Amino acid sequence: MIKSVAVVGAGLIGRLAALSLYKIGLKVCLFDKDTKIGGLSSASAAGGLLTPLGESLSCERSIVDMGFASLAKWPSILAELEHPVFFQQQGSVMVAHQQDSGDMLRFNRNVTANFNDYGRQSLDRTALLSLEPQLERFNSGLYLPGEGQIDNRMLLTALQKQLELTEVQWHCGVPVDKVYGHSVDINGQTRHFDLVIDCRGVGASEQISDLRGVRGELFRLYAPEVKLSRPVRLMHPRYQLYIAPKPNDHYIVGATEIESDDDSPMTVRSALELLSAAYSVHSGFSEASIVEHISRCRPAFSNNHPQIRLADGLIQLNGLYRHGFLVAPVALEHLMAVVERLAGAPNIKCDSYLAHFCEGLAFPQLVVMAGKVE
Repeated sequence: MIKSVAVVGAGLIGRLAALSLYKIGLKVCLFDKDTKIGGLSSASAAGGLLTPLGESLSCERSIVDMGFASLAKWPSILAELEHPVFFQQQGSVMVAHQQDSGDMLRFNRNVTANFNDYGRQSLDRTALLSLEPQLERFNSGLYLPGEGQIDNRMLLTALQKQLELTEVQWHCGVPVDKVYGHSVDINGQTRHFDLVIDCRGVGASEQISDLRGVRGELFRLYAPEVKLSRPVRLMHPRYQLYIAPKPNDHYIVGATEIESDDDSPMTVRSALELLSAAYSVHSGFSEASIVEHISRCRPAFSNNHPQIRLADGLIQLNGLYRHGFLVAPVALEHLMAVVERLAGAPNIKCDSYLAHFCEGLAFPQLVVMAGKVE
């Protein structure tokens, strides 16, 4: 019987998991090496985009489907929080400069061939400017009406405040040396639990051999001269720039993705590319104040697909890559289903039983056997 649970890692998924486990009556201990603000987590260094089709060129179909399923779940999750969180579902806009129109055509063909069941609308100049009057440097665009965004920092704060209203024991500033089934090692001491849930992201790479870090870089800008009302993506031969408008004239600008686990400060090249691309979208970014420039590593498996791995007394939820906010509600729902089913069938011994164990899950490919814990 599961009564006590250790959640290791207080990023986005760790906080959501701790709250959900507490709500079903479990005694929860949350461990993290960071402060409660969560400034070291990859969740604090994100655009908060909820744009499944915008990601479709570089991900599997299942990620797109998870993204739209998660979009439908975010409002109910946010409604249970005492503190407000900026959430928007007014669609997103994709644009391209004339010289990059071929990349827009390639994207449109990909959506037509593989995701025609999700809505989109081609925009001529009049329709584009009606939707986003300040995108006057472009003659056409593509509107993806089902997409949206969330403010990542506001959400982390709201989850922090909500956890502080509960009896969850939050041990911040406490590095966990290693996790096992039913136990965690902290400062040379072993603490025992009925279940351990490892949500450490790249911090778990020493125990998960096929987990890697993928570097991402972004700017947080204060740009009162820019008045965009929804996320905008700019097609580019090497990347898709995204501009995510946040409350009070703040914008997150990002795009870069580097196959490296280096979390050193942003390079000059990346800074020049991001800022010049933003300026090419709107000249008002030339007068913007740079509030913050961020580089952080995101956890990813070889196929860039998230996984919930099972072992005796241990669940490892990891590999959310650049899709953390996009798929978090679905990942959380499946994690809770795994916990509830483990409570009724704690000894999972073989793949055939796992297949039966995953019956009824919307995305059973999320759950895999972990085998021996390293």
